[in-house]
Amino acid sequence: MKTEYSNKSNFSGKIVSLLASTTEIICALGLKENLVGISHECDNPEFILNLPRCSSPKIDINQKSKDIDIAVENNVMDGLSIYKIDNEVLKSLKPDLIFTQDMCKVCAINPSDLTEFLKEITNQNVKIVSYSPNSLNEIINEIKQIGEILECKDASLALITDLKIRIKTFREENLKRKFNPKVAFIEWIDPIYFGGNWMPELIELAGGTPVFGQSGFHSSIISFEEIINSDPDCILIAPCGFDIERTLKELDPFVSRPEWKFLKAVRKNMVFVLDGNRYFNRPGMSIINSIEMIAEIIHPEKFIYEYENVGWVRLIN
Repeated sequence: MKTEYSNKSNFSGKIVSLLASTTEIICALGLKENLVGISHECDNPEFILNLPRCSSPKIDINQKSKDIDIAVENNVMDGLSIYKIDNEVLKSLKPDLIFTQDMCKVCAINPSDLTEFLKEITNQNVKIVSYSPNSLNEIINEIKQIGEILECKDASLALITDLKIRIKTFREENLKRKFNPKVAFIEWIDPIYFGGNWMPELIELAGGTPVFGQSGFHSSIISFEEIINSDPDCILIAPCGFDIERTLKELDPFVSRPEWKFLKAVRKNMVFVLDGNRYFNRPGMSIINSIEMIAEIIHPEKFIYEYENVGWVRLIN
């Protein structure tokens, strides 16, 4: 569902968004014409794809999951960023606002990555805005703050109202429901990370019971034995930054264990691969679509949004 509001803002500055989620929000608020630069990860909506890219990854993102994890850990341990800022491109754009985050050094570009850029533009008044929500409520609150910063309170209020109405629908359905299946959300497969931050809350809203994590807290490593012990009714696999095709290529270390076939979710063909990059991993406008997808998967008798083969596929045993 596409939601976009006309630009009734008095804001006339140039915006660089170094987060896929803030790029979505800025466009949904009707300020796409103010957007002059984006990050290497920004891919939605499609009309922003020709904008200058101001960043790139330093590590090889085409490696296997385990090797990516090792490369990331080595950089973080050495105090290095895993992203490279193209300072020349950024300077040429002359932004008034730059959106970034300070929630996670791994997930996306953070303010410390802009150190060199800021040193070189001491005569320019550039404002750095950090967008770092850890829960669904924080996502909504920060959308409101972005609306205030960009002087489009009415558009942000309309956007938030739409989100709240759709969320209310799920809460009302949950009051009628007697069975909330146990759901394990896997955010990385080698090593295994469960989904944290907003993911437990999204599962609950969709009518499930998250077996790992707590809303507002980061993800962390778990053992495969913990998955066995929880024996979930449903397993959702959506590695951070991966689409469905990439995830399917990476699954073998995860599903080749002899214990895999004995899990309840596997026996009942309730294992799904989802587009983590486009939906679940980013706290932007597609977060509501993420709830809809989970609801469609675990309660197909009630919800049909037709995301199958678009946002998710069933992994047949």
